[in-house]
Amino acid sequence: MRDLPKSFRRVWAGESVSMLGDYSYDVVFAWLVLSVTGSTTTTLAAVMISIAVPRGALVLVGGAVTDRLSPRTVMLISHLVRGGCVLTLAVLNATGTIAIWHFFVIGVLSGVAEAFFWPASSSILPSLVSDEQLPKANALLGMSEQFGRLAGPIAGGVLVALGNTTTAMIVNAATFLFAAATLRGAPAGTPAERPETPLWREIGVGLRYARDNVEIRIVLLLVTAATLAYAGLFAVGLPALAKELSGDPIALGVLVASWGLGQLIGAYGASVTGLPRRWGLLIIGMTLCEGTAFALIGFLPSVWVAAVVLAVIGVGVAYSSDVALPAFVQTAVPRELLGRVSSIIDLPRMTLDSVSIALMGVLIAIDVQWAFVGAALPMLLVGVGLAFSKTARGMKAAR
Repeated sequence: MRDLPKSFRRVWAGESVSMLGDYSYDVVFAWLVLSVTGSTTTTLAAVMISIAVPRGALVLVGGAVTDRLSPRTVMLISHLVRGGCVLTLAVLNATGTIAIWHFFVIGVLSGVAEAFFWPASSSILPSLVSDEQLPKANALLGMSEQFGRLAGPIAGGVLVALGNTTTAMIVNAATFLFAAATLRGAPAGTPAERPETPLWREIGVGLRYARDNVEIRIVLLLVTAATLAYAGLFAVGLPALAKELSGDPIALGVLVASWGLGQLIGAYGASVTGLPRRWGLLIIGMTLCEGTAFALIGFLPSVWVAAVVLAVIGVGVAYSSDVALPAFVQTAVPRELLGRVSSIIDLPRMTLDSVSIALMGVLIAIDVQWAFVGAALPMLLVGVGLAFSKTARGMKAAR
């Protein structure tokens, strides 16, 4: 850790706290919506859609603005907006004036802020560390994310239980403001002079770059296949599998926690060992392993066996996709295009997750075991296809 620049360590600390707040906020926000609406899950779903739609619709704009301004500036504004949204909810709740329409307004504002935040957060690391340090820096961020996934929801529940939703919201808002404060030490990253052009033309430049660059097209293919497989499998598949194998809600917790534990170990391993240069071979192999494991998991005899498989695969996924994939993009893409290309890579994640969940719901209704085979097909097909691609096999994690 000490071999990394102080500016990175400050930003990493802020983002780690922010990610813990993000996952805590998910629980607190959902609980608050249900409390105000009288446990109406339909309203909760509608509020979540109000977040997802602007996030997916504006992510390309967020990438272009990131390149035009700087990742630091966009992240700073995004943190302040999201922190302000949470603090507003806390004040409305404390004064007893909160209404259902407030959730939709806050949801839209939060979705817009996230559309700008994610491309910026994917683009800031090259301004903080050298290319050689990118794998370690991405691994540390991956560890923070996995820790947030494990501890954040628990922290959110404890905050609500010990205090109330207002207190929990104030704590969540503080995490965003803390992350914003740590960005002060990051380089401003003022982009090079470029002719004043409409934003949509700058978005077009990014899209053409992604279209013409075969390696970025391969990354997009991998991200699309993973989104189609993962979103439905974790949102619908694992709950159905836990119910079928055990009927105990603890079983679902075991399955999800085992995956998170595996990813935490994988991210830590990557921070210690570094990455192989032949990233293409690594990601192809892991895609095939993931697809095979997901196809078989529905046929495993017990929750514990499934948990072990998920933990093992989680280690590999963190190592290859969570650390190696962003490191490859950050070193392969010109710095002045990184925000736009990052937003293009984020686009499938933000738009196809609902498609994956819907498809998995249909497959689960037909047959739980074979639904997992269906979920695995995108990854198996992409993995097999890329295994025959010389370009994919030859991709390296750095120039």
